[in-house]
Amino acid sequence: MTLGKTLKGILLVIVVFALFWAGTILFWRLGNTDPGLGESVGWLVLAPLVVLVSVWSLMRWRRNRRAAANDLPNTSAQAPEMTDVEPARLNLLAAALRLPAGETPGEALQGLMKPQTPKLHDTLCDARGLPLFAAPVPPLTATALDAVTLELNRLAGMTMPVEESIRRGLALLLPVFDELLMELAAALPDEGPTDERVIAGLRHRSSPTRPAPVMVRVMLPASASPSLFPLCEKMMRGRVEDLGLATGLSWHFQFDDANGGTAFWSRLARSDEGEQWQLWLAAASLISPERLQSLQRQGILMSSRTPEGVIPGEGAAGVLLGPTEKDAEAVSCRGPYEVTTREMDNPQARARKMAKTLRPGQATDQPLPDLLISNADYRSGSFEEAALLALSLNPDLDASRQVLALGRAGALDNATPMAMVALAWQALRDGHETVAILFVDEQQGRRVAEFTASPLQQNQTQPSPTAAAESE
Repeated sequence: MTLGKTLKGILLVIVVFALFWAGTILFWRLGNTDPGLGESVGWLVLAPLVVLVSVWSLMRWRRNRRAAANDLPNTSAQAPEMTDVEPARLNLLAAALRLPAGETPGEALQGLMKPQTPKLHDTLCDARGLPLFAAPVPPLTATALDAVTLELNRLAGMTMPVEESIRRGLALLLPVFDELLMELAAALPDEGPTDERVIAGLRHRSSPTRPAPVMVRVMLPASASPSLFPLCEKMMRGRVEDLGLATGLSWHFQFDDANGGTAFWSRLARSDEGEQWQLWLAAASLISPERLQSLQRQGILMSSRTPEGVIPGEGAAGVLLGPTEKDAEAVSCRGPYEVTTREMDNPQARARKMAKTLRPGQATDQPLPDLLISNADYRSGSFEEAALLALSLNPDLDASRQVLALGRAGALDNATPMAMVALAWQALRDGHETVAILFVDEQQGRRVAEFTASPLQQNQTQPSPTAAAESE
């Protein structure tokens, strides 16, 4: 039972007794009645208890009725229409990230497979001067942060204040962008020779095939102002020019708002945007005085008083998607599906509903997931829900090694969905056949998805680390 439900129950008891006492005493005074001991106990104690027991019984009956309805195999809530949609095919060609768990997708995946231990920050303290738990990215130095500030001031033509979370987010995002630019340069097709012909005595030169345009979509930290977007675009276009990728390519930049982390899942389900290259990037940092104060005011920051709180973290992630014709290594994506579980208090019922949404009857022939990536953290029931979903999808999973809790390595805010996709891409390359994802947002609900490698990828990858460990 959560603290909120406990407070509601206490409030209900107080209200019922107050109403009975006030009404009964008022009735006795108006009627000039002198009640005896039995009558007083009956109206002031037993009657309120009967009402409370009746209310509790009614609520319990309704809860059991909802749980029974959720267990029915053919209800529309268990098998929504959207699960009949064919899995999307994503041309995921590369991924890069910077997380507290690792500086590459491979390092981060291996780091998340190990037990996570909260660590106190060297300098961050709360209002009482006590050190705070935090998960910064280790290589992020003061020199890198100052370089970001100087570059923004140069592009703006003036000295401007830059919030700490923005500086840290950009300092993490730019190396990820550079790595994906290098992957794009390697993946671009050759232009081919120029064809010259002589027609009617005139020499005509045909140009080589023009490469597909490049769409760059960026999610900056939630505190970033829209006035910062043009400066960031200039900064990123400069890096494109430095690598010689500006010539012959049409570049388009789009910056998403603070709600982009949740909207990312909708975009992932309809990622086919024609003949163009796509770079998706996201960065976030909670390692700043402003963000830490906000978390502390909400009472969700991990501390000695709230050991089941959030560990502030930071990170950046990005993926490169090729045009639709480059589908040799396409990844099959089932979902993401939004699952509403607000009226379900039973964690087993929630796990069953999510599993049936992700794997309805017509998907039973698909390979079972051998890894689940979630944004679970140290809050009560968070990891347990992810483990229950994993076991509902594949009873043979080892929850201690094959259920990854990204939030326990540091909360990533808007960058969480992008980091989860980058980790799923790496897991498929490492030999995992199917990877499931669980993203929990207390306000927006839950989203589940499954990524399956193409047959070509499965033939080219090595056995997964967990499978190798089991064979030994």
